[in-house]
Amino acid sequence: MDRMIRCLALLLGLSLVALLDGGPSAVAQVAGDPASDASVVQPAQNDAPAAAAGKSQAKPDAPTAETGKPPPAPAPVVAAPPAETPAAVATTPPADAKPAAAAAPPAPALPVVSVPALPAPKPVLVETPMPRNRPVISERTIPAKLLFAAKTQPSPGKPRAIGYYPKGCLAGGVELPVNGPTWQAMRLSRNRNWGHPELVRFLERLAPLAAKATGWPGILVGDLGQPRGGPLPSGHRSHQIGLDVDIWFRPMPDHRLSKEERETMSALNLVADDWKNVNPKTWTPAYAQLIRTAAEQRKVERVLVNAAIKKELCRLQGKQNWRWMAKVRPWYAHHDHIHVRLECPSDSPHCRSQPPVPGGDGCGKSELAFWFSDKVLHPKPKKGGKPKKPIVLADLPAACKTVLHAPAKIGSLAAGEK
Repeated sequence: MDRMIRCLALLLGLSLVALLDGGPSAVAQVAGDPASDASVVQPAQNDAPAAAAGKSQAKPDAPTAETGKPPPAPAPVVAAPPAETPAAVATTPPADAKPAAAAAPPAPALPVVSVPALPAPKPVLVETPMPRNRPVISERTIPAKLLFAAKTQPSPGKPRAIGYYPKGCLAGGVELPVNGPTWQAMRLSRNRNWGHPELVRFLERLAPLAAKATGWPGILVGDLGQPRGGPLPSGHRSHQIGLDVDIWFRPMPDHRLSKEERETMSALNLVADDWKNVNPKTWTPAYAQLIRTAAEQRKVERVLVNAAIKKELCRLQGKQNWRWMAKVRPWYAHHDHIHVRLECPSDSPHCRSQPPVPGGDGCGKSELAFWFSDKVLHPKPKKGGKPKKPIVLADLPAACKTVLHAPAKIGSLAAGEK
């Protein structure tokens, strides 16, 4: 009996120690509770209060060993259901077990929101600063040839030739009719069949005389000048004051030319390829008669021809000493036309006359030698250098500004506008 009491006391002491150290689970393991399997043991939420209760109940049991009386059976511990997630119990996994990967919770699906299309942004206008050195466009900088070429009709008022042949303008210009009994005007698209009334009357007189002298139906008239004269955009340096005219080296056909023929037909080149003699294939005595007829007119100041043609006229003259030969002067090009220039009219006080021709007929060897030199026949192209400054309105006589800005002459139409 004593031995049994001592075993029970030892067992009770061990239970008390286990209760104090490990709680009810430890007691269950010592007592052989079926729930002591570590794989199924679930610790209660209020282990701490149960341990405290175990301590308070174990204190009266301590003296029972001394009194020798058997202690009463311990009251069962009632565990409350867990309210929180129980702490994980450490267990020994199998050797070949792999740690479980922590699965991330699936992301919640986001609602689809339709965004309305935005209008295209408006372009931002950025002001570009003007360069400080930008030239100002005005009549002081615009070439005068552009200003006068833009005038398709003449200015009103009294006809006047103003300035010099290569630097001037024309007031009150009149138009040469594009067709006459013995002439037809060419290149009408240029609108250059305008001149001083003296020039138009001269052509009306010259045409029948030239037709009779040459045996042609008539003459073909090239450029006169623009409605208000002034510098031309192409082709000539002169022809600015209404007193210059070109007459082609080609007989007028015996029919009225069409507009297309007037634009596409060309004059004939009377000079050979070496530019030293006339071309026998195109030159005929009729051209010498045309030049003579023009030079013999009283108000003619110059008749400009190619140097080879002047040389041929000097050969034809021989010792006859033609008086009109002094007016015929060689000039660059002029191989397919003659350039006739009239003297300043008496009604044009601001017209500057060309200096008189030098003495003699111009047939001297020294005079002709210059025109057949390599310097003239084979000029070397100039390299570099600044381009020649164009003539502006300020370079012309002051009266030309008034002519340029005057209203159009009433009742006048350009050749292309009829």
